[in-house]
Amino acid sequence: MSKRYINIRNLVISTLLLVSPTLAFAGGHITDEDKKEAIKCLGHYTAITFIPANEVEAIQIEYALASFKIVKAYLLNEKVKEDEINKGTIEELDKLIGQSFNDARNDECNSFIYNLIPGSKEQIEKLRGTLK
Repeated sequence: MSKRYINIRNLVISTLLLVSPTLAFAGGHITDEDKKEAIKCLGHYTAITFIPANEVEAIQIEYALASFKIVKAYLLNEKVKEDEINKGTIEELDKLIGQSFNDARNDECNSFIYNLIPGSKEQIEKLRGTLK
């Protein structure tokens, strides 16, 4: 990988990971299994943003960015440490970077998130519509 690519990648990751969540969710308790899967989905959603533009539709990137924001806000609300979220997201991203869009994995993550976070489907759709 070129240094320029790595710098751009790190900038995008940092931006995504530092975005302060603005959505509120009802508190509760998340299981370790659900937490790990949600963090893996964050890595998946982040990886979508690195797929070349000619290989992915813009709407898929919009959904990935919106999903990332909703899921991260939820995890932080559930008292998952930001360092744990960031580390797990980057670990998953490193496994997926350079791969093409995976419809099956995207559907798995979307279904999982919709079931884990009440109202997330609507929140993601609403947020996606605001991204430009």
